[in-house]
Amino acid sequence: MADANEDYFYEALPFAETHPDHLGAIGVLFGLRPAPPARCRVLEIGTATGGNVLPMAAAFPESRFVALDRAEDSLAVARTHAEGARLANLALHLADIRAFEDEPASFDYIVCHGVYSWVPEEAREAIRRVVRRHLAPHGLAYISFNTLPGWHLRGAIRDMLRREVGAEGSAKERVEKARAFLRFLGTEAAGSDPSRAWLAGELQTLAELSDHYLIGEHLAPHNHAEYFADFARDMESAGLAFVTDAHVPLVFPERLGPAAAEAVRTRTGSGDLIALQQSLDLLELRCFRRAVLCRDDAPLSPRVSADRISSLVLASPLAPGATTPNLAEGVEETFLGPGGAIATDQATLKAALVTLSAYAPGGLPFDALAWQTGERLGLAAFEGEARARLARNLLGLYTKGAIRLWASPKPVAQAPAARPRAFPFARYQASVGSPFCTTLLHEGVQVDSFDRALLARLDGTRDPAALTEAALEDARRGVVSVEMNGATCTDAEVFAEITEQKLLRFARLGFLME
Repeated sequence: MADANEDYFYEALPFAETHPDHLGAIGVLFGLRPAPPARCRVLEIGTATGGNVLPMAAAFPESRFVALDRAEDSLAVARTHAEGARLANLALHLADIRAFEDEPASFDYIVCHGVYSWVPEEAREAIRRVVRRHLAPHGLAYISFNTLPGWHLRGAIRDMLRREVGAEGSAKERVEKARAFLRFLGTEAAGSDPSRAWLAGELQTLAELSDHYLIGEHLAPHNHAEYFADFARDMESAGLAFVTDAHVPLVFPERLGPAAAEAVRTRTGSGDLIALQQSLDLLELRCFRRAVLCRDDAPLSPRVSADRISSLVLASPLAPGATTPNLAEGVEETFLGPGGAIATDQATLKAALVTLSAYAPGGLPFDALAWQTGERLGLAAFEGEARARLARNLLGLYTKGAIRLWASPKPVAQAPAARPRAFPFARYQASVGSPFCTTLLHEGVQVDSFDRALLARLDGTRDPAALTEAALEDARRGVVSVEMNGATCTDAEVFAEITEQKLLRFARLGFLME
């Protein structure tokens, strides 16, 4: 973050929606031809300690990454980790965005997360200029920002905190004052007053979030929230076009129900994407957006076409509700996922979802998925309308958040191998004692000492027995702690069972490589 306190590191974690695999898939859906993630050039503006860009560089050694930050101490941490993980394809620059220059149109993906709203206007103008100047003709940019009208509510807490805490003192001292004031605000019970109920919810959220968030969001000197239409206008003036939200389901009013969708479309008319998105923000009191942008001269197609899925990789967290689902046409089956359940009686869609569940947490290119779908249903050929219908159904699930789309396959193992191997960057993070490790899905997962003991050694040379013995040795040295019935445990059988369960969990989360 550009204006981060020098004595307090901004917490940098991986954000899956900023990943070239995610942004590249969005570009394809909207008619662009973005560079493949395995051979691209990425710029990150405001890298902090590198938690987002470093695992990207580790995942794509043939791509090139450039990351900027003006906080010297934070960037020093990023450099230490880049050197420790031996990332030769990453350049880290201590630089102000207002002075940054590189070759025009030289970056396929530009990421600016947690920066745009938190810097002064001249820096926001510089971000717009840099993105437009340096984005490739078919490139994608990601810019997150705080939005109105929702931020008016959250901003009330920021205003109180800024007034009560002031600007004097170290970041640690200011956080302590802020936490004390937040506890004071929570001393009155919520009762039946809607405003108190809302405040109680916000206070609970802030209590669960880190001090880094409190510093960066509520105590930072700048926090400029704006209406989406104003943001889009500024981007248009800079030569950039809004493509969609990085969380694509959020742009569809249908997710709010038929009545709300009809009201939004009646209010905005047809074809006015900016007005439609602004109306959604007003309706939902939205306070944060993740905008995906392209150059205004890019061949952008405003309508998403199902046939574009054919060049992408599909994955899904959905799993069949039944042990052996009936794939016959007309028989309804339920599939369960983190976001809820869906039900369908279409044979091809059921077969496709069963197939994807077998490859979770990884995915399959559409052609391979279509072929395996036909195989499951015993079809001699799976072409023409059947294939097109499957693409339309899967696109529909994507707009509901039930399907993930990636620009390239991820080398994720579905189950632990005899000698498991984890994502090298996660191994490095575990070896240096990080409380979070990054998966091949570019997701940060909180880990404990036993997790780290295993992950650091998952280089493909050790079987579960050797991993168990290593964890036991760490326990004897006091590095790993396991308690049973209130007492420290170093029982080999218990450790073997824990190792087995941990390895299965690592596979489910996407740590393990094929």
